[in-house]
Amino acid sequence: MLNDEAFPDRVDKTDVRHVETLTSALRALDHEYGGGSCRDACVALLNWANPLIDTSSSGQVLHRLQVAIADLHNLAGWASFDMGLLESAHLHFGRAMGLARASGNSALEANIHYRMGRVHLHYELAEDALSSFQRGLPIAQASGSTLAVSILHANEAWAFAKMGAERQALRQFARAEDEFHRSEAEDAPPWARFFDLADLVSIGGMVHTELARTCDVKYARSAIPLLTRAISSGGAEASRSQSFRLAALAMNYLVQNEAEQAREIGEQAIALSGPIRSARTRDRMRPLKQEAERLRGNEAADDLASSLGKFMTTSRGAA
Repeated sequence: MLNDEAFPDRVDKTDVRHVETLTSALRALDHEYGGGSCRDACVALLNWANPLIDTSSSGQVLHRLQVAIADLHNLAGWASFDMGLLESAHLHFGRAMGLARASGNSALEANIHYRMGRVHLHYELAEDALSSFQRGLPIAQASGSTLAVSILHANEAWAFAKMGAERQALRQFARAEDEFHRSEAEDAPPWARFFDLADLVSIGGMVHTELARTCDVKYARSAIPLLTRAISSGGAEASRSQSFRLAALAMNYLVQNEAEQAREIGEQAIALSGPIRSARTRDRMRPLKQEAERLRGNEAADDLASSLGKFMTTSRGAA
């Protein structure tokens, strides 16, 4: 993609724009097809872009370059996490954080805290996740981005729900909704544009899904319409997010012992996840499989558990 002959003697706005444009394209690939579709390209672009920091350039260009490369490291960290490559993920997030701080871009710094928290959340380290989100909140507030604040409050709610902290989860999600509606006039930076109404509603569904598992099965009834709404609002370019939502929706039907409905939706999640190069799609199926196995002896639940087992052992995203 890039070679030494393409390395500039002096960095200007064109070089920075090159990094920004390619990062945007790679982010779109990650969102639709998973981290395995873009991680190698992110690393190759970083090998070309990182030395630009040491090339003489104006203060304004250097600042923009720092933000662009920080954003690219942030994406590389997310793609690595999506593939189950945790050491690489933490390395890239650390470099992203250093550059974001050096550039003074607090909105990006807050976003990195969010993504690091999501790594903890995925591995059921809810308290560590909550700490990451809470570290990011004052930084997001200082940045003036209500969207960044909304993202962190929504994910705080998710962490609280995993911990079985019902009141705190519902309170923080209500705050996320308030901040999201206040943010509608904002021009969101590229690393935060994923967080649209469908994503907000989706996290609400995830919060209620977790509360159904940790507090009271009644929350499955409220999770189902939230996830259904998020699925109907999500676009074709959000395949990975849609697969997560479908898996969570099937989970809630299983919690309500509606195995036939769960089988239908679970099979949709498997079909959609097949082409996605993401270890997380496999990981997010595990709780669904466990819930299906709880209903062992039910034909629909057994069918779903069998299909999930096959998917999880043959997934292209397996790390």
